[in-house]
Amino acid sequence: MKKLWIKWKGKFLKKLPILIICTIVMGLSYTWLMKHYFNFTTGKEDALYTIESKIFDYKLRLRGKQKPTGKIGILALDEKTIKNFGEWPISRRYYAKAYDNLKKAGVKWIGYDAIYAEAEKASIADVTKELSELEKSGLNKDVLKKSMDGIQSLREISPADQTFLNGMQGFENIVMGYFYFGSKEEAKRNMGDRPRFEHIESILSSEIQGIDMPKGKKLGDYNLRRVEGITLNTTFLSQGTPHFAFFNNDADEDAINRWLTLVANVDGHLMPSLALKTVAESLNREPFIFFNNTGIESMALVNRDDESDSIEIPIDSNGQGRILVNPRGPSQTFHHYSFVDAYNDTFSPAERKALKGITLLMGATATGINDTRPSPFDPAIDGVENHASGMDNIVKGDFYKRPTSIFNTERMIVIGAGILFTIMLIYSPAVVSGIFLITFFVGLYYIDKTFWFGKGIWTFTAIPCMEVSLMFTLVTLFKYMTEEQEKKKVKGAFQHYLSPEVIDQVLDNPDQLRLGGQRKELTVFFSDVRGFTSISETLTPEKLSELMNEYFTPMTGIVLRSKGVLDKYIGDAIMAFWGAPLEMENHADVAAGAAIEMLYALDKLRIEFKRKGLPDIDIGIGLNSGPMSVGNMGSGERFTYTVMGDSVNLGARLEGLTKEYGIKLMISEFTHKLLPKDKYFTRDLDDIRVKGKNEPVKVFHLMRPDFFPDPNMIREFIAYFEAGRRAYTAQDWTVAQDQFGKCLFMKPDDKATSIYLDRVGHYVDESPGITWDGVYTFKHK
Repeated sequence: MKKLWIKWKGKFLKKLPILIICTIVMGLSYTWLMKHYFNFTTGKEDALYTIESKIFDYKLRLRGKQKPTGKIGILALDEKTIKNFGEWPISRRYYAKAYDNLKKAGVKWIGYDAIYAEAEKASIADVTKELSELEKSGLNKDVLKKSMDGIQSLREISPADQTFLNGMQGFENIVMGYFYFGSKEEAKRNMGDRPRFEHIESILSSEIQGIDMPKGKKLGDYNLRRVEGITLNTTFLSQGTPHFAFFNNDADEDAINRWLTLVANVDGHLMPSLALKTVAESLNREPFIFFNNTGIESMALVNRDDESDSIEIPIDSNGQGRILVNPRGPSQTFHHYSFVDAYNDTFSPAERKALKGITLLMGATATGINDTRPSPFDPAIDGVENHASGMDNIVKGDFYKRPTSIFNTERMIVIGAGILFTIMLIYSPAVVSGIFLITFFVGLYYIDKTFWFGKGIWTFTAIPCMEVSLMFTLVTLFKYMTEEQEKKKVKGAFQHYLSPEVIDQVLDNPDQLRLGGQRKELTVFFSDVRGFTSISETLTPEKLSELMNEYFTPMTGIVLRSKGVLDKYIGDAIMAFWGAPLEMENHADVAAGAAIEMLYALDKLRIEFKRKGLPDIDIGIGLNSGPMSVGNMGSGERFTYTVMGDSVNLGARLEGLTKEYGIKLMISEFTHKLLPKDKYFTRDLDDIRVKGKNEPVKVFHLMRPDFFPDPNMIREFIAYFEAGRRAYTAQDWTVAQDQFGKCLFMKPDDKATSIYLDRVGHYVDESPGITWDGVYTFKHK
């Protein structure tokens, strides 16, 4: 239990920094979101709102243009109109005829995105008659007075204004516009010392009457758009209609119109916007505003003939009475009906058909006189189209909105995404986390497109995306820095007994360094210096160290270059293995090649030692292949990467038996069967039982390619020897002696042949019996 606790504690402490990083990022993201909610209630735009607004604009552009309902159009004072009348502003004398033609065409209502704050002066043509009377001679006083009174009358009210007034009264369904100043500084700059709400009584016929407000509350208690001054139409022209509305386009701090203010506090009166008033009148509805303790809670347009029929208008959650406009598209998405066509009654057949029952907003669209503003779709769109979009949204009911319920959703996304990514980053590598990050972005986009934005709900998605991106970046950076430290430690620990390629694989999979082993098929190597004890007795410690270092250096280099693992030095012995941690299918072949290379390296060393006056040395090598336990063995504080098992022990026994047969390189049958056919010279050396084992093992002599000068001689020698072995195991002693004799003739100093001749001689005198299996049992290691 204690071991499990220590193991769990170690893993937890290793992951703890990642958990802390993710928790901090999640906490900051949540705090930023909550701070935005507070800022939004006070009408303050912050960095998060700016980012989300840009994303909202991009989503609109991806969505593309929407077809308007066709119930709202633009009566455009365009280039064509200016060119026809040859002046700007065009005289108001032309409006009456245009209105008369529009009324005949079936236009329902006209709203003014324009203001007529000054009277139009009488023209020379207007006073020509009176002036011509004055030119006559012999005028009496009555005629003179009458002419002067007529001129004075024209100075006060021009025929153009009178015609304009008559035209509005004749059309009847007109909403006149006015504009307000939203700050005291703006009002002071534009109005000077004039009264801020002069003639306000002329527009109070349009004050919203349908107000439901908590007891004890008054309009001034709420954070609505508070107007500091207004500019109205002339009092004379204001007689033309009882319907008035402000046409201000309040933009965000980046100058883009995303919201449309529907109501404002104008000197203590709740007044409607051009969009709200015009669409309400065109639908024969009355606006009703419902307040709670903090602001406007809801807004509706109630049918004047049936109070049960109402249109709910979703407003901003901070209670300021604004709608989030669903723009239909770029400039001229709404059809523009030219004013001059209305005047001349020259509409196309399609336009005449579309004008029946339509509501028009009149505004200037000609270059130089138009009120252009940036929108999500267009950097310069006529301001009148923003009002038209708001009206069209109300008619169709396809608003965009940010209901208070979405706040809980956004908080859940931030928390949920944070927890999910914390788990992912703790337990997944950077590549998997990166793929999951991209999947999250794509998934969130399509969820938003399907369930939120696609259904008119503006959901903040930037903050969870930034949250998980920051988590991924910081954790990946942390992992990189800590893994680099780990890699340095690993390289420092392994560089002396692992090849660079093997180290790289270990670094790519650090779990391979965990304590414990795994069963794998490997080839183990043991080598030993013959007579090392006698050699050490003849040398000083310094000379002995010199000798061994010069011996170990090339031998170790051969192991590492062949991608083997230097397991350890055991006094004068070397232990190594191939096949782990670097996967190697031909581990036996590589090990055999490395062993033969060591024998050649030994030849060079012996020459060098002789030159330096050092003792001559010889070595024996044993190779065995088979299943072994490989991994980090030891304690949690100190361990080594090694191999264990019966196959390892057999390899060590084979190395010890090389001197018994007078050979340098002995391999087991398990290694032999893994070697490529005909690549090496091997002779079937013996069937033996090593000490501590009951099962016999066939061993082979792995011969140097220069065992004889001619390879054919090696093959001939092997053939004689193995023929002798077959005769030996068959107890055909005469044939065995003959074949081994031929070997001894070819290689007089071959100890293995001499051993067999001695055995044969012994068995000739003392037969082993019919139960003899031909296996030689060694009583020592």
